[in-house]
Amino acid sequence: MTNKRLILTLQPDTLAICRLDPTTRISTEMLNGNFVAITKTDEELSIICPQENIPDEVIYTKGWRCLRIEGPFTPDTAGIMSSVLAPLAEAGLSVFTATTYDTGHVLVQEENLNLAIQILAQAGHTIRSENKATAPHTIQ
Repeated sequence: MTNKRLILTLQPDTLAICRLDPTTRISTEMLNGNFVAITKTDEELSIICPQENIPDEVIYTKGWRCLRIEGPFTPDTAGIMSSVLAPLAEAGLSVFTATTYDTGHVLVQEENLNLAIQILAQAGHTIRSENKATAPHTIQ
């Protein structure tokens, strides 16, 4: 496992991971929010968006919180995601990830957020809040 010490910032929105047919037109409402990620394959269209923006006909799981890995990092930087994901996997926590050109985002279920923050802090990472209203989560 890599020893990279990173800064992760808890994002303010509670998110949903949505699954749509790949031919579905995306509702513009789903694109509103601080964090939205879209992935399309020949089999599905997945959208991560604030859970209050989900249309009725969409299949989804809700209650996800996003920890943004502070970058930027070049796309060829090795070990960034593994330094965050390995300790969470060792603890048996399920996560969902999304990456951008500059950085990575790790989503954990709201009920596992405090545990994930503790695990990441014990692994040497710094966790901070973008939104002061996130207490009582243990954020440094």
